[in-house]
Amino acid sequence: MESRIYDFQVRLLITRDGDQHVAHALEMDLVAYGDTEKEAVEEVANLMQNQISFAIQKRQLHLTDFKAPQEFFDEWEKVHAATLQGIATGKCGSIKIRAKTLVFGTDDIEAMRKRSHSDVKPTFEPTPVCA
Repeated sequence: MESRIYDFQVRLLITRDGDQHVAHALEMDLVAYGDTEKEAVEEVANLMQNQISFAIQKRQLHLTDFKAPQEFFDEWEKVHAATLQGIATGKCGSIKIRAKTLVFGTDDIEAMRKRSHSDVKPTFEPTPVCA
């Protein structure tokens, strides 16, 4: 098993709202919707990238410091623990809410820095972690 170290991570709480998937980035309190879980995660990653790039451009990093209310973090912890228990017991299928972590490496952060100084949109693909 390969270990990796990332520079920045954000917890995502993945839920459903009707037929839409919802991804809530807890450390930045950003919410995105998609027809699939993957679309919702990609959209919230794009929102995060835009917010971070804007904060860098304005040199006001406090613009990224908007955390979700504590109850969402508590829910993430509960779902994460249930997911780990499900993995251990082989009973993952019954979990309706998902806890994921979106991680950003050095290359991702550098792309955000460059984007904040340019109109050119860099390639940006954060890595979702956790099944």
